[in-house]
Amino acid sequence: MMQKIILIGGGSGISPLLAELSKRKDVEVSAIVTVFDNGGSSGLLRQQFGIPAVGDFRKCVSATAGLIAEFFEKRNGKHAFGNLILADLIRENSLQEAFGIFADFAEARVLPVSFSNSQLVGKLESGEEIRGEEKFDHPPKKFAKQKITKISLQPKASLNPKVAKLLQQADKIVVGPGSLFGSLLVHFEVSDFRQAFQKSSAKKILVRNSTSEFGCRGENSAEIQKRFGVMFDEVLLPQKSKRWNNRQLVQMITAI
Repeated sequence: MMQKIILIGGGSGISPLLAELSKRKDVEVSAIVTVFDNGGSSGLLRQQFGIPAVGDFRKCVSATAGLIAEFFEKRNGKHAFGNLILADLIRENSLQEAFGIFADFAEARVLPVSFSNSQLVGKLESGEEIRGEEKFDHPPKKFAKQKITKISLQPKASLNPKVAKLLQQADKIVVGPGSLFGSLLVHFEVSDFRQAFQKSSAKKILVRNSTSEFGCRGENSAEIQKRFGVMFDEVLLPQKSKRWNNRQLVQMITAI
């Protein structure tokens, strides 16, 4: 029986899993990807052209794009060629058309969660704020031991309407693996995403990383899950603080 599985996250976390799942003949896999990174090549292109981040989307397209993925992942100075191509498509077309054209290179379906040019903002215990995903990955030393009490997207981000439809068609929705705030929780800050997620009758699976991240250090599994504001049917944790083995993770997900 064909399983319809949707992965939710960022490029580094879910692209290897997307590649592994796409090899299965009994799985139809899709990905919903964040577009709010503000570091590296994506950040530079956002500043120059005022567009959503393209890097995570590029990585997920490359995961099942075959030989052309090697070209997309090659770099021209600070930029991956795929980022430059997608940015140019955005300049020449509407956002929806540009992402759709680039996604056609992938064998799996890949959708951006939003087309909004928004920034991730975190509120700390002290009441101070950090702005931009890069600050979550590399927080100022004075904030390093503080917890993040709330995140938001500014300005508010609108949901890609195709995402809601895709979620309703799924048998399983897998959130992660990936960084908690910038790759996973950020999706749930997009307007109407949480409602669409909850409305789906799919089995909902959270794939946790074992490492303790800035903003949530010392929190247990229940506290982490509470941050999402939704119920999961399964929560998967890697054993003995090791990185996920994607083949083993595929076996676990498909067996649930």
